[in-house]
Amino acid sequence: MLARLSKPATTDFEKVLVIPDRPAAIGEAEATLQGAAAARQAAQRRHIEAGQRLAAQRLGEPPVISQREVDDIGAELQPLFAAEAEARAHRDQVVQEYEAGLAPALVEPLRQYRDAIAGALDHLDALFAEGLRFNARAKYAGVDLKRFGHLPGCVPPLVQHLEMVRKVFNHANRT
Repeated sequence: MLARLSKPATTDFEKVLVIPDRPAAIGEAEATLQGAAAARQAAQRRHIEAGQRLAAQRLGEPPVISQREVDDIGAELQPLFAAEAEARAHRDQVVQEYEAGLAPALVEPLRQYRDAIAGALDHLDALFAEGLRFNARAKYAGVDLKRFGHLPGCVPPLVQHLEMVRKVFNHANRT
C-alpha cells in the first residue's frame, strides 16, 4: 500500500517545457517586410498627395503638377507592392519552417508532461480511495471522525471534482 501511495517522481518541467528560440532569420525577414511596407506606404502617400495637388489646381493658373507626373508616381507603386508581397512570402516561409520544427522539439516534453499529470491524477485517486476506505472503517467502528478532522468526510466531493478534472484532461489529451 505504501509503495502505491509513495510520491511520484517529479520532472523539472521548467527546464523540459521549453519553446525553441525563434531564429534570427525571422526577425530579419520581419524587418525586411516592415521596410518594404514602409516604402510602399510612403510612395502611396506621395501618389495621393500628387493626385490631390492635381485636383486642387485652378484653371487659368500655372499648373503645379501634371497628370503625367501623377501617373509616373503611381507607376512606381507596382514594384513596391511586389517587393512587399515577396518580403511577406519570405517571412511567412521562414516562420512556417520554424513552426514545422516545433513539433519534433515539443512532442517528447509534452508527452512527459501528460504522463506526469496522468500519474498525479492516479496518485490522487489512490489517496482518495484510502480516505473513503478509512472513513467507511471509522463509521463501521462507530468513530465520529469529525471530532478529529473533516477531511475524510470531504473526500466524496473531492472524488467528484477529480472525475471532472480527469474528463477535461482526457478531452485535452485527445489531440
